[in-house]
Parts: sequence; C-alpha cells; structure tokens
Amino acid sequence: MNPTLLTLIPYLVGIAGLGTALFLFLQLKTMQLEFQTRWNKRQQLLQSELGKTRSLVQELAQRVEEAERRAEISGAPSSELKGINLNRRTQAMRLFRRGESAAQVASSLGLPQCETELLLKVHRILSANAAAAATNQN
Repeated sequence: MNPTLLTLIPYLVGIAGLGTALFLFLQLKTMQLEFQTRWNKRQQLLQSELGKTRSLVQELAQRVEEAERRAEISGAPSSELKGINLNRRTQAMRLFRRGESAAQVASSLGLPQCETELLLKVHRILSANAAAAATNQN
C-alpha cells in the first residue's frame, strides 16, 4: 500500500466516524421533532377532552341543582309513614271513649284533625254494622 494512504487512514476513519455521528445526531433530532409533534397533538386532544368533560360535569351539576330545587318546591318526602298505625289508632279510640273531641285527640297524639275525625266516623260505622249484625243473629 501507498505510505501516504496509510497515513490518511486514521483521518478518513475519524471523518467517517464524525459523519456517522452527525447522521445519527440528525436522525435523533428528526425523531425528537416527530415525538414532540405527536406529544403536542396528544396534549391538545387531552385538553379538548378535559374541556368537554368539565362542561358535561357542569351541566350535570346544574341538572342536579335544578332537580333539588324542584324537589324542594314540590315538598320533600317525609321520612315518617303516612297514616295512623295500630298503636295510635288504639290510643285515639281510648280518648274518644273518654269523651274527648277530635281536636283534642288530634293535638294530644300529634295527628291531623281530619284524620282523627275520619277515624271516629269509620269506627262509628263499623260499630253500628257490628251492632246490627248482632241483633240480626238474635
């Protein structure tokens, strides 16, 4: 081989190495730009989805508030059962037999007066029917 060529080999190898390093560096920069572009698109998509989700949550919160307002207007359902239970009915009948009025019975038992009046009327009707049935059997 030519002695001048042998002296140039280390320089040629160095230049080839630098060329390869430059090529790899440019490839890395290209990949970085592609990754950054994809990342930015993904960020925009996520921001868009987040905005949609926030607006949906706000809409649902408004619906809940509106439903709660409507429920307050229409009256909240009471936790107590409506009507007279057997124990209160018995107490009411005892008070009626003692001669108290429907208003007095209602106030002492904490019931509506119309409900105690209805209870008294039903009791009188049932008592009259039972008495009539008893006289018919004799």
